Amino acid sequence: MAFALKEQGNEHFKVGNYKEAEDFYSQAISVRSDDPKIFTNRALTRIRLSDWRGAERDARKAIELQNEKQVPGMKAHYYLAQALLSLRHVGEALEEGLKAYQMCLATKDSSTEILSQFVLRAKQAVWQAKETGRLREMNDTLNIVESLLDQQLERDIQDVEARFQRKEIGDFGRGEEIAELEKEAVERRKNIRAAFEQSGKPETVERVVPDWMVDPITFEVMHDPVVTPSGVSYEKVAILKHLEQSNLDPLTRQPLTEKMLVSNVGLKNACSEFLEKNGWAVDY
Repeated sequence: MAFALKEQGNEHFKVGNYKEAEDFYSQAISVRSDDPKIFTNRALTRIRLSDWRGAERDARKAIELQNEKQVPGMKAHYYLAQALLSLRHVGEALEEGLKAYQMCLATKDSSTEILSQFVLRAKQAVWQAKETGRLREMNDTLNIVESLLDQQLERDIQDVEARFQRKEIGDFGRGEEIAELEKEAVERRKNIRAAFEQSGKPETVERVVPDWMVDPITFEVMHDPVVTPSGVSYEKVAILKHLEQSNLDPLTRQPLTEKMLVSNVGLKNACSEFLEKNGWAVDY
């Protein structure tokens, strides 16, 4: 019974009927509440519906059941990470994303590149949160203005959620409106910070680490980068450690050996120059 309901949920999910898929997964869970795969499926469905809190609950339950059964659960950790990042719990989102990424590496899963990109986004979000705190501590007025901006965004999102509950908008419209509100808030914050920057005080400028400096395995700033035949650069120590466990490029999944690695002198010099002028980036 539970299996049949789950399969019906899967069919609806494949064609984008996420609300119907969610209903079938819920019915399957009511029949069998100890199957982590059903909770994992519903978590992904709720992500598609932008129901982040529901996705968080389902992913946590899936992980709990997987731990009891001692089975791996890369997807559940990844879905939990996505939900947490959207809920702005950036620290835990990064932690869960790293768990999923390490599982990908260990099992040579094809999702490694997707997880790598997610972890980098999560780490950037953690850094941005630290920067927000640093800049606000430096300027009481900026703190007040940005706090008001955050409060307005929360009110606007709550208004969208209320309209969704009243069925004035559908799943797609709800997701689109929230995404647009968040995009506008980011732009407003950028403009506000630009207005508060002081040319004579470089510490008032928001600090950003370029993506090209970050190693896709450790997600730290590279100091001795090497490049693979596919054109991907890694921190040398990190890729050599990876090759002790696997003979595949962690992102492209192509065969890779130590002899195929070439020092990326141009990138190394660029990283060194950046770090000389931005010592704070070492702690990124």
